Amino acid sequence: MNRSAFLAVLVGLFVCAFASTASEPEIAWESSEWNGVQRVFGVYAPAEMVDPAPIVFLLHGGGGSAEKTWNQEHGRSWRELSDAYGFLLVLPEGRADPDNPDGHHWNDCRVEIESEDVRSSEDDVGFIVALIDEVSRGLPIDRDRVYATGASNGGMMTYRLAIEAGEHFAAVAAVIANLPDPTECDTAPAPIPILIMNGTEDPLMPFDGGCVASDACERGRVLSTSETVTFWVDVNGASTTPDVEKLPNRSWSDGSRVTVYTFEGESAGNDVVYYRVQGGGHTVPGFESTSLLRRAVAGSKNRDIDGPTEIWAFFRGHLVDVSSN
Repeated sequence: MNRSAFLAVLVGLFVCAFASTASEPEIAWESSEWNGVQRVFGVYAPAEMVDPAPIVFLLHGGGGSAEKTWNQEHGRSWRELSDAYGFLLVLPEGRADPDNPDGHHWNDCRVEIESEDVRSSEDDVGFIVALIDEVSRGLPIDRDRVYATGASNGGMMTYRLAIEAGEHFAAVAAVIANLPDPTECDTAPAPIPILIMNGTEDPLMPFDGGCVASDACERGRVLSTSETVTFWVDVNGASTTPDVEKLPNRSWSDGSRVTVYTFEGESAGNDVVYYRVQGGGHTVPGFESTSLLRRAVAGSKNRDIDGPTEIWAFFRGHLVDVSSN
């Protein structure tokens, strides 16, 4: 899709977004062609958007979609935060799975993947970076405050954005995600502020590293959370002796506790902040309860904190000047 056609799509999308009533703004969905593939993305402009507005890119998990993420608990929490703080939310969508058009995956640097649904060669980094450029043409965007976050496959894609396009982002946050092993990504990225939030009892994204989702390794392998944190501590030249804070155990019934480890970066702001969710499963922490079936598949959900609220608090403290890049 050429730049002028893509811009026309964005202009129409923004008109729809602002046509909603001030009290009830709606997310605007659009489908467009990127490198020969139909791609979907959503843009949410809150009724009281600041000028210029920060952007948060919210990336769905593997097998999910942008719309599913929008309707999940953490998607609703991100909307509430957007309304409260006036930032723009952008929800891009990965390549549709060959055998399931309702499921989508990101090309997150994993290699040696046997699953056709998971394996992807799409230029997702290019797609997302293009959205930054085009969204900024249609709305008053604060280019110094562009952020990205995602869970699971979306968290691994967030790592890839930080590694290959970190100059475009002020900070990133990956949830229930580890770095791939082996990887096709560069292993020497530039420093970037990063938050990592993982559960110790995750049945799908192995906390101690190994095969993703099953022992068959059809979905590739990942490093352990400890190795992932160490990678970013090394990249950021951060202190190897973290500040440690045990958060209040507000929900005794969830079987989990959260401890925050802050590794102070060598340069200002390039900290690595690690939320260790002891007993937590393959879920984004939040206050809603989960079903027995969901707990059987994904493990326990921590209800002491709201993941998006913690991430936004981290994002708010970071700026970057990308104008000279």
